Parts: sequence; C-alpha cells; structure tokens
Amino acid sequence: MQRSICFAAAVPGSPPPASLLLWRKGGQLGARKTRTSAHASGDGSRASSSGAKGRMLRRLAVLALACAASLALPAFARATPIPVRAWYMYATTLSGLESAAYQHGCYFAQHHPGGTRLMVLDFGAARKINAGTWGALDFGGVRFSNAGILAALEAATNGHHNCYTGTGSTILSYGNSNYHMSASGMTSLDAWYAGYYQSARTKQLSDYERAHGYNRQSAAAASDMEPAWEGRLLTRQLVNGDTGQGWGLYYDYGSADGCPSSGSSGSCSNGWGVGDVAYVSYHGAAVPLPEIYYTVNAGQWTVVRRWWNAHSSEGYRFWGTTGTTGVGLTPRGGWNALDARNPGLVRPELSCFC
Repeated sequence: MQRSICFAAAVPGSPPPASLLLWRKGGQLGARKTRTSAHASGDGSRASSSGAKGRMLRRLAVLALACAASLALPAFARATPIPVRAWYMYATTLSGLESAAYQHGCYFAQHHPGGTRLMVLDFGAARKINAGTWGALDFGGVRFSNAGILAALEAATNGHHNCYTGTGSTILSYGNSNYHMSASGMTSLDAWYAGYYQSARTKQLSDYERAHGYNRQSAAAASDMEPAWEGRLLTRQLVNGDTGQGWGLYYDYGSADGCPSSGSSGSCSNGWGVGDVAYVSYHGAAVPLPEIYYTVNAGQWTVVRRWWNAHSSEGYRFWGTTGTTGVGLTPRGGWNALDARNPGLVRPELSCFC
C-alpha cells in the first residue's frame, strides 16, 4: 500500500494528495460504510458515514505527503513557509460572487510559491437557506445557496487554470464558519447537513476539475470554527456531517478562544473545553490549520494537541497555520511560534487572510 501511494504522489499531473487521491484510496482500503437517508433533496439524496473514514483519510494524507517529501518536494522541511492568500467572500449578487472568485483563483495561480498549497475561500456563516437547501451568509450579509457557492468555486478553479504559470498544485477549499448558527434557527440536524453538503459540493468541484482536465487543482472543505461564536455540540455537527459524507479533509482554520495556554486540559470560552476544540479540529476528517495571531494562541493549540494525545492513540499534528495582518504576530511569526512549541509536528502550510 505504501509503495502504491508513493507512486501516485509522484506521478506528474496527479491531484494533490489531500482530496481525490486519498478518498479513492480510502475506498479501496474498504472503510466500513453505513447508509442513512437524507431528506433534504435540495442538496442531495443519500449520505454515508463511517467512524474510520476520517481517520483513514488523514493517515493516507500524512503518508502521501511524506512520500512527496521523499520523492520530490521538501514537504516537511522546518523552514518557515511562504504565506499564500485566503479570502473572505463579499458579494451582493451571484455574478459578483463568481467574478470575485475568478479573480482570487487567478491571483493565487499567478503568485503560487510552489508545492501543494491550500487556497481558502471563506463564504461566511453556515446557514440553512430554506427547506432542503443549505449554504452560507457571506460577509456582505447576503445568503447564497450551495448551488451558487459551487458556481463561484467553479469560477475560481477556472481563474486558477487560466492564469496558471506552471508552478505548484492547489487545493481549493469551500470555507464557512460556525458563526451564530443556532441564533439563525439552525438545529443540530441542520448543522450536520450543512457539513455534509459542504463536503458534497467539494466533491462536485473536484468532478468539475477532472472533467475539464485541471490536473493541478483539487478540492477540500474547511471551516472557521470558534468557541465564542457557537455552542460546542452544534459545531461538532459540522465536522460530523462532513465526515459522514466522506469526500475529503475538513480544514479547521478556527480558534481556541479562552482555552488555557499551558497544561493539557481545561475550560475554554462559551462552555467549550479543550477536548471540544480537539474534536472539531481532529475528529473524523478534520485537520487543524489554526489561527495563530498572538503568542498565546500557539500555547493554546499546544494544549489542544496534548489533550488529544492523552485521549487517543492517533498522534495529533498540525496541517499548518492561519495568519493575518494587524495583529500581534506576523503570519510567519505565528507559524514559527506554533512550530517552536511542537517541533516536527507542523506542516509547512501558511494561509493568510491578508
């Protein structure tokens, strides 16, 4: 198995290992599936879930990335990575959303530093639009359905392809957040379906990329999950839904609000505990890309890792960091702060809302 995955990771033109390749390998390895009916026909008709599916995806991703390191790229070098852009999506019309997404995809391709990098488009707060339809409330205060968001993601991947310079591969992610889901009327089941259909749309994006021969692009899901924004149980359902659908990884580029910065357990904001942050960042298909804006954040996420390792046989590792400007640490400073506290456990990914 290891040799075949290494070969796949080294084949020119193969998709980045965090999405299509890994899901297909996971299926071949026979992750046990159970079927549940989905009544919300506006976004799909069937769902699948597996307790082992997310762990399989993550383990295969680690292996494939390690293989890429040994065969082609210095993927696990300790040098601070070059930041790549991430965007909050603002629009009042679907055409405006598609236009902005196309421009972002083009920019990302033109400024790609090499290797396999993650491009995050944050479409805003996860929302149930109406019966049978899910989507997001964007940063302009407009609700867009998943069908509209998929159209914008397709525009982004078109922009990336049309502006591609021949450098690197890109994982384009559909990002959302847990911001005030319950206040908008969403139930626990609604949150589960939000995660489920978010993952389903990323699979459709990957199908679109393959159909158009975009062999340097792939797809994933992501979420800015923050304790201060929503209760722990409803937020967990985003991860559970994504894992239940089973397409690929679910990048958590959120925070550990109020968590301790030393030790291995403790309470966090809004009734969360360190274990809840660990759950939404590493349970199932979730992987952590945490916000490290201040030095204390590096300490908080180190506590999250310790909690997970004390309660699980699967070692916790970071899939990079998220940074921004105008805060205590520069984006590179944030990555360095986390890496210093977790040597050898932070992948060289650095997503910046700059």
